[in-house]
Amino acid sequence: MPSTIYAAPGARCGPIAALVVTSFVLAGCSPKGGTPATEPRPVLAVEMVSPTRQDIPRSIAASGAIAAWQDIAVGAEVSGLRVRSVEVDVGDRVRRGQVLARLDSNTLAAEVRQAEAFVAETRASAREAHANAERARALAGSALSARDVDQLITASATADARLANAVAQLDNAKQRLAFATIVATDDGIVSARNVTPGQVVAAGADLFHIIRQARIEWRAEVPERDYTEVRPGMTVEVRPIAGAKVTGRVRAVSPGLDPATRRGIVYADVPLRPDLRPGMFVNGTLALGNSPGLVVPVAAVTTHDGAHYVFVIGADRRVRETKVELGRTLGDTIELVGGPSENARLVRSGTAFLRDGDLVAIAPDAAK
Repeated sequence: MPSTIYAAPGARCGPIAALVVTSFVLAGCSPKGGTPATEPRPVLAVEMVSPTRQDIPRSIAASGAIAAWQDIAVGAEVSGLRVRSVEVDVGDRVRRGQVLARLDSNTLAAEVRQAEAFVAETRASAREAHANAERARALAGSALSARDVDQLITASATADARLANAVAQLDNAKQRLAFATIVATDDGIVSARNVTPGQVVAAGADLFHIIRQARIEWRAEVPERDYTEVRPGMTVEVRPIAGAKVTGRVRAVSPGLDPATRRGIVYADVPLRPDLRPGMFVNGTLALGNSPGLVVPVAAVTTHDGAHYVFVIGADRRVRETKVELGRTLGDTIELVGGPSENARLVRSGTAFLRDGDLVAIAPDAAK
């Protein structure tokens, strides 16, 4: 009801009195005589999202060197010969038995001819000894004594032994002559050439290196905690510094770990490519298969002070900052290892603008 103000006759109302009157009138019009209540305003309109259960690929991160599956060292088997020609160069593909280099074989060819002559000589001597032994057997007991017969038979056997020795020397000379032509022992790619024409080679010196069958492998170093999960046949992906991902397969797993590093070596076959060559050190992953997990959009996770958090929306539309542990990443989603359940309502994005306890508004599309 309106208030009535009484004043003495002739009294004047100044500014202060007018202010008091105004305040009194307003107070009389307010509910229960107090200040009108104002509802708090949301700090942000947000979309909601709930964790979903999906099958997530499991993998092990590893790093290691690219190496030849088998490195064939091709060297000289004779010493003191000069290189006459080199037939291949680094990067050439070669076939088993293909000529790689030729050595000067004049000396070796002469040795073969000498050995052939010695064989011819000993063979003639052997024929003569055989004939003498046959005659001795025929004349035994008449014209020749038993002692003479035995001596001739022994001479025949000795001649046979000398012939066999001469033939062996000839075979050895021919083999040495064959060593003057250096050939590939298997198919592959020449990875190194350490010889030039005119060079005098020594026996055992490596002249060429060949990547056998052009096969290479990734020797991944896997930590002890993951090593027991690796099996032959698993898929691997390696990432060259320059180039697309390369897929391979585990061929073998080392039976032991390095006691110093507590890591084991996993051997995975990978294709030989221009961006993936022996000697490179690359990172990659080993696929262990799939397992279920709860995932949320990456944007729903915020990070500060070295920890990860999500904002859970309560029934009163106030958010609660909740610490979580993160797991595997799948595209634009990430696994929550610990934290809210599947039924929780989380802020989908814009978490950087929120604080614990803030009031939010639910976007219309998200509220349906």
